[in-house]
Amino acid sequence: MMSKETKERDKLIYEIVCERYKLERQRTNDIDSKASNVVGFAGILATLNAGIIGLFPESSYKYVLLLPLIPLGLSIAFGLWAYWIEKFEAINPTVLIEKYKDKPSTEVLRRFVATTSEMTMINYAINWRKVKSLFRALSTLFTGIILFLSLAVILLVT
Repeated sequence: MMSKETKERDKLIYEIVCERYKLERQRTNDIDSKASNVVGFAGILATLNAGIIGLFPESSYKYVLLLPLIPLGLSIAFGLWAYWIEKFEAINPTVLIEKYKDKPSTEVLRRFVATTSEMTMINYAINWRKVKSLFRALSTLFTGIILFLSLAVILLVT
């Protein structure tokens, strides 16, 4: 028979691991939301830039105005890559029920904690790749904005 302290410890570990798993899932949602916003904003700026190019159909500036489209396009690509749906690890409840239906609750709890902990680390690695792509998307978006504004100022001055 297990001691009360052991049961409380196992329950505490369970709660900590489950909370960590939930936080990683929330982090995924936050990253995806930011990536979606970057893609949308870069797309709006690229459309605006293309509209400005259309105002100068015969101008020699036309090709210079294409420059901001390169980092804006890259920003969209990196943002979509960050948003790309990857398999988020989760426990299959049916398998859990079948595999542990005849096991004591302590064994089920410990196996669940171990499995959830492993999945959390896998999901953390997935999110880290998403963060890297999001950082690249933001960096290229910033570059595209600087080029866009610089060329707009130059066009207004000339």
